[in-house]
Order: sequence, then C-alpha cells, then structure tokens
Amino acid sequence: MYIDENTTLKEILDVRPDAIEVFLKHGVDVPSECDESVHDCELTICESMCHIDDLDGLIKDLREFFDTVPAASS
Repeated sequence: MYIDENTTLKEILDVRPDAIEVFLKHGVDVPSECDESVHDCELTICESMCHIDDLDGLIKDLREFFDTVPAASS
C-alpha cells in the first residue's frame, strides 16, 4: 500500500490495524484523539484534528511499517 497525505486513516487501519503503534510513536493516540468522523479524511486533514505534529515523519514511518511483514497471530 502506498501512503501519502491523501491516504485516509481508515484505509491505513483497514489494511494494518496494528499501524496504531506508528501513530502512538508520533504521540497520536488514535482511539482517543481521532474522532471516528475523521477516519474517512485524508491524513492532511487529520493533521490538525488528530494532533499530528510531523505529518511527513509519520508518513515516512508508516511507509516503512507497511514494508514489514505483520506479526503472525497466535
């Protein structure tokens, strides 16, 4: 999956729900800071509503995260 500022939070979490870890590393607690009404918004719009301080850094880290293989479920 290619991620840029036009990717929605929902698109990211639908493919990799564990991507919440990347948001947490950037100080964004998705469940408590990102109202469900913004989940269909592009990251650039979520930036202010979800308190994303470094959108470029977040996108970079999300891209790297998506390049990794998800851990197998037990």
